[in-house]
Amino acid sequence: DILWRVSELAMGVDEIEHFLRTDRESRWMLAFLDESPAGLGVGRPSSVAGANFAMVRVLPACRARGVGTALLGSLSEHARATGRDQLWGRIRADDTASLAFASNRGFREIGRERDVVLDVLSAPIGAAHVESIEFTTLSERPDLVQEVYELDLEVSPDVPSHGDNEPMTFERWHAENLEGPGAMPEAYIVALDSGDVVGYTALRRRGADSAEAENLLTAVRRDWRRRGIASALKQRQIALARAAGIEQIFTTNDEANVGMRGVNARLGYKPLPEIVVVSGPA
Repeated sequence: DILWRVSELAMGVDEIEHFLRTDRESRWMLAFLDESPAGLGVGRPSSVAGANFAMVRVLPACRARGVGTALLGSLSEHARATGRDQLWGRIRADDTASLAFASNRGFREIGRERDVVLDVLSAPIGAAHVESIEFTTLSERPDLVQEVYELDLEVSPDVPSHGDNEPMTFERWHAENLEGPGAMPEAYIVALDSGDVVGYTALRRRGADSAEAENLLTAVRRDWRRRGIASALKQRQIALARAAGIEQIFTTNDEANVGMRGVNARLGYKPLPEIVVVSGPA
């Protein structure tokens, strides 16, 4: 409820339960005022070395009463206990109050992200051919899971970030990608060249019955880029999403990722409010 009321993020309860059950390295907290829920705090290990992702959300009527400060303090304590001395988070560029809150606590802007959303029902359906490339899914080829994970490790450092990359363990990657109510192996599309994995794109629902899904990552091996593989993967993703009853696909790109932002624009993704990425001490 707090996620929706503050951030308009409709995350299913079943999805949250999955992450609480499988992600023991993270901290999820609720803050109460007068015995009523007032705020939410989430701290999770991230792909940025030495830093936790931190999210603090406080209901508007409960702000300026110390709730956000208390949540942030607990997230900082959790990060330090796990050997991380930095926090980073995402704030809407038009949320001046939250930007001021972060600035007053030592956080600074380190980049911007461009969130976009696709209306699946109105998006054109296509399946471009790419010479020598075969497309399949992990539901059809579960034997490719390890190779897909290894590709993720290879290309993740190429994704525009705000610090050194910290590789994800296979167990954590598998839980976030292929386990739980939101997992969609039938829409986890893999590109093969002579049987070798050269690219993939993945979807995850925001709950088992959700009509919304996140594009987790679209990755292409370095030597196979600029051949249309990413566009072909995402075209097939749209078709499979529609068949699965998905109505909206959300994704995020760093402002510096001009190539993927162009691919998304050509496929019909529309911009959402700009996001400021901030970083500060734990």
